[in-house]
Amino acid sequence: MQEKKYRRPAEYPCGVADFPKLRSQGCVYVDKTDLVYEIAQTNFVFLSRPRRFGKSLLCSTLKAYFEGRKELFEGLKIMDLEHEWKQYPVFHFSISMLKDMPIELMASGLGFQLRGYEDIYGEPGPDETTPGKRFAGLIRRAHQQTGLRAVVIIDEYDAPMLTYMHDEEHKAQVRKILQEFYQTLKDCDNDEHFVFITGITKFSQMSIFSTLNNLSNITMDKKFASVCGITETELHEVFDVDVEMLAEEHNVSKEEMYAQLKNKYDGYHFCKISEDIYNPYSLLLSFFHCELKSYWFASGTPTFILDEFRRCNTDLLALDGAEAEAEEFDQPTEFMVKPMPLLYQAGYLTIKDYDSDSFTYTLGLPNAEVRGGLMKNILPIVNGTHMEDNLSYATIIRSSLAKGNYDRAKTALQSFLLSIPYMQQGKDELKDLAKYEALYQRDLYIFFSGMSALVQCEVMMATGRVDLVMRMGNKTYVCEFKVNASAKSAIDQIDNNRYYEPWRDIQRKIVKIGARFDVEERTLKDWNVEELE
Repeated sequence: MQEKKYRRPAEYPCGVADFPKLRSQGCVYVDKTDLVYEIAQTNFVFLSRPRRFGKSLLCSTLKAYFEGRKELFEGLKIMDLEHEWKQYPVFHFSISMLKDMPIELMASGLGFQLRGYEDIYGEPGPDETTPGKRFAGLIRRAHQQTGLRAVVIIDEYDAPMLTYMHDEEHKAQVRKILQEFYQTLKDCDNDEHFVFITGITKFSQMSIFSTLNNLSNITMDKKFASVCGITETELHEVFDVDVEMLAEEHNVSKEEMYAQLKNKYDGYHFCKISEDIYNPYSLLLSFFHCELKSYWFASGTPTFILDEFRRCNTDLLALDGAEAEAEEFDQPTEFMVKPMPLLYQAGYLTIKDYDSDSFTYTLGLPNAEVRGGLMKNILPIVNGTHMEDNLSYATIIRSSLAKGNYDRAKTALQSFLLSIPYMQQGKDELKDLAKYEALYQRDLYIFFSGMSALVQCEVMMATGRVDLVMRMGNKTYVCEFKVNASAKSAIDQIDNNRYYEPWRDIQRKIVKIGARFDVEERTLKDWNVEELE
């Protein structure tokens, strides 16, 4: 029998954002060059996408296209669309390299990138003393020398601003440096054939959006919804053999592996009606390592996201089903009063629905990777615990629940709740028993979500409202909480109202948990656990 041929690890372009390198090394490539061609037909373009979603690769692809490197595109869709292949002068800047620099060195960092182009198009004149003036001189000389107007590609234009997003003094200094550089795009528009700018969000005070009034924002344009990321169709057409490999490695059917990948990495939507988009970074790394881990979150959670949660005191229980009006997505970042649009732009929320009558978007967490990773990072902020301790408790509780060792799970959960600093549970807050119950409901929602469980709070049904429902592994947990009342009364409420009925037809074992919290001891006092036959 012929041995199945799977891809070698080197064929996965993990972390490769250089289009020529990707093509020359024979890496697997999802062909989006028809969309690249469409983008290139507009003169000034802005695209926002979350980090590690392929923005830099898209910039590199556009650069190769405008440089006329036809040989790199052989066999791709663009070959049926482009016939001239002109060689424009192209200026490509990666602004992300500035984000970790001291502010006083940022202008020099821009100058370093300009230096390479000055070797091609000539030294700066005596009046070209700042990055912006040097940039303007380059664009004009390139047009004069080649007879073709310049192409400018700016990747992650907002990276330094996001670093100082909640630091007004330093943000103003960074803005001053970048404004002077970006002003060139307006001043030299007669010498520019095409300008492409990427980032995560919009800062109106950077002058780009106020001076380039002809800038086309394609961020939520249906035509370009899939230009970054991998669609469901592309997953099946390009990566079917890789899914089969993963399935064999984990001893599950290919259909089950497709379902696991969808749960873990899918669920992004970048316009009102969009095909599901998979996180490309995590998906490719799952094939490379043959493991379904949280790769996107392991690559780092931006500080500005955690700071935004602190600043806005975000209701974490309301993230799924949060609403935002259409104009909020086009609102400048510095003027946002609610965090939801920023969380969407950064990839932590996605579009779930759109109401055309009220022009309102319904948002939600896109997948298990985001849900678990976000909650792990947010929990220490919310209740003052330590990340390492939370992970230790989570490991014990997850393992104990899976094995049916509910006494061990209860002890670990009690220890976790007791680890929450006293100041996080003020006396005034605890006078109201309903608030006390809600406090622990919130902490448990975040804690279990951080264990990659699918958790819902206040689940409405015909017979009442369930405090918490959690799906993890092959079990569904239906939980009812009581304050200074018996755990048995909580179980009785579950039984009397048949809270478990909506999940009986799912191929998971149902576990009923009635939990009693104690105001004086500030923890889980007891729980009753029953597995439904």
